[in-house]
Amino acid sequence: MSVRTRGLLYLIAGGGIFALFAYWISNPEAYPFSVYPAGLGGALLIGAPGAGAVIGLVELVSGKPFYKVEEAWAGLSGLQRFFGGTLIVLVGGAVAFTVVAVAIL
Repeated sequence: MSVRTRGLLYLIAGGGIFALFAYWISNPEAYPFSVYPAGLGGALLIGAPGAGAVIGLVELVSGKPFYKVEEAWAGLSGLQRFFGGTLIVLVGGAVAFTVVAVAIL
């Protein structure tokens, strides 16, 4: 299986599970179980599929296994790392603010 295919599968599986948790958080009356996860355990339960989705996205976009991404990043020049890091922070912030704005509406 290619790295991009595996990344796509991680993205779909992790994103789907994370979306289900997000739906349950936004609609608690639809939650099917008797105990609602809270605290650190609840955060880990919700965050783990989201982390898997992010790993899948990185593998899908880069075409490299997740454990080799750092080597590729370290191989870039300082200016490339600066602009790449700035772009990642700006795009990530814009996505986060957009998701929050849509959730509030």
